[in-house]
Amino acid sequence: MENDEQNTEVFYARFKEQLDKEHNFPGNYMFKFIILTESKKIAQLHKIFDHSSASFSMKESKNGKYTSVTITVYVTDSTSVVEYYKEVSTIEGVVML
Repeated sequence: MENDEQNTEVFYARFKEQLDKEHNFPGNYMFKFIILTESKKIAQLHKIFDHSSASFSMKESKNGKYTSVTITVYVTDSTSVVEYYKEVSTIEGVVML
């Protein structure tokens, strides 16, 4: 289990470096997720971004089993982006794109 945590931290450290190279902060950042179309899971996702001025765009899959969610939110730095992703990762079954 400890190795998984180390791998996760290494991943987020590299991701943060990449964000710093490729994005200008502060500014808007677009998050994309695929989540099971369950009101509880969608509510969890909304709650994570609830305190910000986030704009949500959602589209159900053809069979209605999954929902694609795009969230655009103003962030101050790459650390904020990483923290959002870490929080979203606690939702079971979410796919982060």
